[in-house]
Amino acid sequence: MKRGFDWEEYYSINFRKSMVLSLAIIIALILILPKECTVTPYRLRKEVVTIMEELPPELEKIAEPPPMERPKLPVAAESDKEAEEATIAPTEFPEITKKPTQIEVPVVPFWKVESPPKPKHIPKPKYPEIARQAGIEGQVIVNALVDVDGTVREAKVIKSSGNPALDAAALRAAKKATFTPARQRDMLVRVWVAIPFIFSLKE
Repeated sequence: MKRGFDWEEYYSINFRKSMVLSLAIIIALILILPKECTVTPYRLRKEVVTIMEELPPELEKIAEPPPMERPKLPVAAESDKEAEEATIAPTEFPEITKKPTQIEVPVVPFWKVESPPKPKHIPKPKYPEIARQAGIEGQVIVNALVDVDGTVREAKVIKSSGNPALDAAALRAAKKATFTPARQRDMLVRVWVAIPFIFSLKE
């Protein structure tokens, strides 16, 4: 009677054969490969040169900065008076304000103004006593620049009386005059206005 195939015996024989073959390969590798392995150190391609320089004597004399003093811990005041004395004085900073942008107001000739200024108050000039005693009379015409608020911005004599005292009195009076603002196309403008002043001893 024919016996069946024994898998256990076949596996056992093949396992032993593979173990023997593995050991033989390991032993052969140990015998063939070199026993020692030398390591070559890395060498720089370019030689690095270190240059030592002596410090100048000025730097050697520099002293180290003194240690900073640590802030003291806050301590409660024993009385209200001591607390007031130790209080830091208030620091005042100057107020920084941005300068407003000044808009240039045009000066329009009197004959071009749609709504010319009208006098509100023209003060009477004070008659100079020197001219009164000397019996001097005359007429002074002052050109006044009326600003957008109706005040006189500038004043100058365009027709003199021939007497400096009368001219000066007329200029002082003209600078105190007030008008209604002039308008050009619904916009406030400056305009020159002629103001006559008469100096008469009969008045």
